[in-house]
Amino acid sequence: MALDPTEAYFAYSAAWNEGTNSAAREKLLESAWASDGEFFDEDTPEGLTGVQALSTYIAETHEQMPNLVISETADPVLLGNRLRVPWLARQGDTVMFTGTDFVEFAADGRVSRVTMFYDSTPD
Repeated sequence: MALDPTEAYFAYSAAWNEGTNSAAREKLLESAWASDGEFFDEDTPEGLTGVQALSTYIAETHEQMPNLVISETADPVLLGNRLRVPWLARQGDTVMFTGTDFVEFAADGRVSRVTMFYDSTPD
């Protein structure tokens, strides 16, 4: 039975808010991320592949920005096996970044690729 793509996206998104809890983060990613899933952003233009690489990247992001919380600013829009969703990242009351994720899914509904673009960064 295939995973619902929107549910897979929200599990992936929740993993970003498990900054210091590697077991919880990896459990979420393993439930939602394809084994060969790829992640791309401006800091990783060559991409990261697999659960462990993404989990490490999330942990490093939280080490650099403690108490970072990422949340969607609108409902995801699903079109076929692709999804677009805007988000923001805060530390306390300060918005650090805003961005948009473009997500693709494997045949089993797991996330196969995320391409993330920053819409704004700190001055």
